[in-house]
Amino acid sequence: MKKHFYFIIAMLLSFGIKAQNIVVHNSGNNMFASATAIVDSIKFDTNYSKFNITGNTGSLDIPKSIVDSITFYSTSVNLTKIYIIYKGTENATIINPYASQGVNITATGGTVNVVSTATISNLEYNLLGTSTTGSLTMSSTLPANFVMNNLNITNASGPAINITGAQTHTFTLQSGTTNSLTDSSSSTKNGTLQTDGKIIFAGTGTLNIKGIKKHGISTSSGIEVQNGTIKVLSAASDGFHSEGYTMSNGTVNIIATGDAIDAGDTAVSISGGNVTATLASADVKAIKTGTSTISISGGTFNLNLTGAQSKAISSKGNITFDGGNITAILSGAAVLTASGTGYDPSYSTAIKTDANVIVNAGTLNLTLTSTANGGKGISADQNITINNGNVTITTAGNGATYTNTTGVLDSYSSSAISADGNLLINAGSVTTTSSGTGGKGLKADGTITIGSTTGSPTLNIKTIGARFLVSGTDYSHPKTLVATGAIIINNGNNIFNSTDDGIHSDTSVTVNGGTNTVSAISATSGVGEGVEAPIITFAGGVNNITASNDGINATYGTVSGGTEANDNSHLYITGGINIVAGSDAIDSNGNITITGGTTIVNGPTSQPEEGIDYNGTFLMNGGLLISAGSNSNMTKAMGAASTQVGLYLKSSSQLATSSVLHIENAAGTEMVTFKPKNGVYYFHFSSPNLVKNTQYKVYFGGTYTGGSYVGSSTGWGLYTGGTYSTAGGTLKNTFTTSATNTVNTVSF
Repeated sequence: MKKHFYFIIAMLLSFGIKAQNIVVHNSGNNMFASATAIVDSIKFDTNYSKFNITGNTGSLDIPKSIVDSITFYSTSVNLTKIYIIYKGTENATIINPYASQGVNITATGGTVNVVSTATISNLEYNLLGTSTTGSLTMSSTLPANFVMNNLNITNASGPAINITGAQTHTFTLQSGTTNSLTDSSSSTKNGTLQTDGKIIFAGTGTLNIKGIKKHGISTSSGIEVQNGTIKVLSAASDGFHSEGYTMSNGTVNIIATGDAIDAGDTAVSISGGNVTATLASADVKAIKTGTSTISISGGTFNLNLTGAQSKAISSKGNITFDGGNITAILSGAAVLTASGTGYDPSYSTAIKTDANVIVNAGTLNLTLTSTANGGKGISADQNITINNGNVTITTAGNGATYTNTTGVLDSYSSSAISADGNLLINAGSVTTTSSGTGGKGLKADGTITIGSTTGSPTLNIKTIGARFLVSGTDYSHPKTLVATGAIIINNGNNIFNSTDDGIHSDTSVTVNGGTNTVSAISATSGVGEGVEAPIITFAGGVNNITASNDGINATYGTVSGGTEANDNSHLYITGGINIVAGSDAIDSNGNITITGGTTIVNGPTSQPEEGIDYNGTFLMNGGLLISAGSNSNMTKAMGAASTQVGLYLKSSSQLATSSVLHIENAAGTEMVTFKPKNGVYYFHFSSPNLVKNTQYKVYFGGTYTGGSYVGSSTGWGLYTGGTYSTAGGTLKNTFTTSATNTVNTVSF
């Protein structure tokens, strides 16, 4: 049996209660207050607390669920907050202490209209209750604060909330509450929550939004998330649509048909919080601004896009990372758009800008799946600079051919990092894996610079896909590091591992320092260049280069007709430790000049490929060189104009990999001890310790105890720091260097 409780104020007073005012509390606030003499009675039924007020024909109905307590005070209580309480299809309950100060509120069923001309800023509107036919429309000349306390509004004919007046309004999500807003497909507005002023979200509660007509939240100004959990459960277009976006805390979770966060042409700045976006449509963005910038200094991001040519983070202005943990997974295909006399391709890209990308800190984990053909991890129309942070990029999409805008057959392929301008990696960690056909690791149309005098990055760049045919004999080759401009390596611990080409520049490659390992091993015959450019300079660092074709190849490209001619390309070695193995370990279609450093070379066992192959001049003017190769009749000694004494040794029998080549002077002082990688015949050796008109001995075999390989190479190379013994060795030749010539040919 339903129980009813009646509080008769006159009876309470007759019992001696001295309280003169009755106050109703909600969430720690005074929701309603009145003199006890005015309240005839309070009745609690199943749903409501009904306050019968003298002079009113009806009663003030407040949902029983939102009444925390009722107290009595001997002093009057001033109400400072407005309450709008939705009650299904019934008229919403309005508690408005500012009715005489310019706040006019009317309610017809669940349709509530507020017109405020009050001169009080940041009035608090507490929004509670549920209505399936409700809405809040407001015009205000000053900022206001809306406290959502288990508010659930569905508007069958328009937006759930529509606010005009171009003011900044704060939506506070009450702690422990879940609120929801849903609009209608027949709405004349773009957003379920629609304003023409800035929106600020605060509090720790939850707001769920469904954008049936278009956007979840729409404003012609900015959105700022200070706290709270805002979930766009669905949106016919964008989740958030604004002019500018700022976030310092809270959680944003968006599922949308359009973009997740579209900040118009105004800046995006995120310093904290969590952003999750799940998008399935083609050509959409998770975080987007037009002509402005994106700055991320904190926060956690999980961005999943499956539509064709979509972008996770996109801007026409600079994108800067000073922190944050970004995870993006994209699986959409490339799209060819008709343009000119052909097509213009567009790809799924994790981070895309028409300007510059700068990474100063943070963690980026970017994945382009196998269905994202031509996909890019980071792509900039200008420059990309990585000053620190941890960047991990995986691309698995294949490359393909297409007809470009000029009507010429062309190709595209996936790339982990691609800059139309320059790529600079000063420090931090960059790890990329590209498994699609023709895939690229680091790519720039300008220059690529790795490390500096003070910055030492860690790079692990891997391409494991196959080449694919473009036309005729033209293939798109996987490359770990490729630039139209110069490539400069100053520092770092860098690994480049490719199933095709390693480092390639159309201009030049310069290595000044760092520990650099290049592996370019292809299963295809004649494929796999370690380091390739017209001008190559090794000036420092420890460089270990292994290739299935040329280890180091100085070339301007294929000579017409395939003839062996000097194309004036040049390999300079001025310093560093350079360990090279390949089919032609060192191949210059032009010239070679060595003036310093330590160069350790091993070519193939069988001709016609060589340890060192050159078409121009080979000057040995300083440093240490030990090179071994096949018995090719194309192998030549270093040039006679060399200024440092050198030896060109030709053996009639193969030196096996189980043996060593050892050269010492008449006093037994070691000049060189070298263990080959392959069985070899011909050697180039030069050292500052070699002098003219001096006797030397050449041994095959023997033993070497103690010491280690120069440059920490494994299994083969130049020994140092140990002791050589002739036991088990064979003295092949004793000879005396020329008193006049720097180059000596020794046969045995």
